[in-house]
Amino acid sequence: MRLPRRFDRAREVLRVRSQLERDGFPRIQMFMLVSLTGLSGLGASFLMLQAGVAGMALRYTLAMGIAYIVFLLLLWCWLRMRADDFVDAADLVEVVPDFSSASSFGGGGGSFDGGGASANFDTDISDSPVSDALGAAGSADEAAIPIAIVLFVAAIVLSSLYVIYSAPVLFAEMLVDSILSASLYRRLRGLDANHWIESALKRTIWPFVLTTLVVAAAGGVMGHYVPQAHTVGEVLRAWMAS
Repeated sequence: MRLPRRFDRAREVLRVRSQLERDGFPRIQMFMLVSLTGLSGLGASFLMLQAGVAGMALRYTLAMGIAYIVFLLLLWCWLRMRADDFVDAADLVEVVPDFSSASSFGGGGGSFDGGGASANFDTDISDSPVSDALGAAGSADEAAIPIAIVLFVAAIVLSSLYVIYSAPVLFAEMLVDSILSASLYRRLRGLDANHWIESALKRTIWPFVLTTLVVAAAGGVMGHYVPQAHTVGEVLRAWMAS
């Protein structure tokens, strides 16, 4: 009787990553997910502005949270569509011993390698007069507004680039953990196996939190110096005209 080989999560992740990069375009796929995430954040910010949430710091923070939830939902949809295409579940089932009970399963492996995708760069420039905003901008510190705008844009762009760059690893970990969890659940009821959401959170939650803090701080600075402006576009327009 052939004994199942010992499971090595890192080796399986590397194998699946190689298959993803060979047979598909994981970074292009992640770019599409990040773009949809950005549109969701932009739409959330716009709807909140229409509902009366004018403060940029609060509105952008809430929009970032909504965008992150949408991002996780998009990852789940991707996993549902792609798992059967890229991973043969039998390969993973084979490496799991058929124990009647199990003590633990070491399946961690997250690192600060990718950024939570987010995008709520609300550049909607209103056609209404912004004379009050221009007046407020004139008394602002000259460097405060451009620095806040640069930080705002840089935080979103860099976090998006990080998650796109790390897409092969993130997708591979999600696939391995998802299929392995399903296999272990069938064979070892009650085993606390790693799940895809855990891998996704480990690789994106802290970059997302840091990005949110930067975006919220930048929004607060812009709102302070240009209190009549409610979007980054209005702040930029006011600063350029000052």
